[in-house]
Amino acid sequence: MIRARLQPLDEKGLTLTEVTVVAVLGLLVIFGLIGFYLQSQATWLDASSQTITQREATMLARTVADSVRVSSSAVVTASPDADHSMISLVRKPATTAHYHYWWDSGDSLVHQGTDTGAGDRGPVTQSRVERFAITATGALVTVQVRLRSPQGQRVDAFAGAALVNR
Repeated sequence: MIRARLQPLDEKGLTLTEVTVVAVLGLLVIFGLIGFYLQSQATWLDASSQTITQREATMLARTVADSVRVSSSAVVTASPDADHSMISLVRKPATTAHYHYWWDSGDSLVHQGTDTGAGDRGPVTQSRVERFAITATGALVTVQVRLRSPQGQRVDAFAGAALVNR
């Protein structure tokens, strides 16, 4: 009778436990990277929308100031409250207003146009306006605006202009 001698097999390969541990560790690393990426994207979107709102606030204040500079007089009225104004600009030789800027309570945006009805040329910006306060003292007109970004951050801008064509 021939006896066969059993020799131990080479231990090559991985056990199911080892594969499971490596897979769990790999998933933890992947989830960490995904979380970091999503947080970075959210931060970038916040900063980007705030930047756009800052540009719109500056543009709104400058647009009104530029229109004031070429006008001979300005009539400012509270509309509908002290935080929101309407400015009507007059150019010489006319005695009636040729252009207006006002806050519309329907969409919370500042509109512009030759009148507040059919002459409405639409909003100046796309960001919601919380404050559109204008003061006129002699030849100096100041514009204060506060816009809110889509993420809720407030952005303030200020501009001043003199009525040049008096």
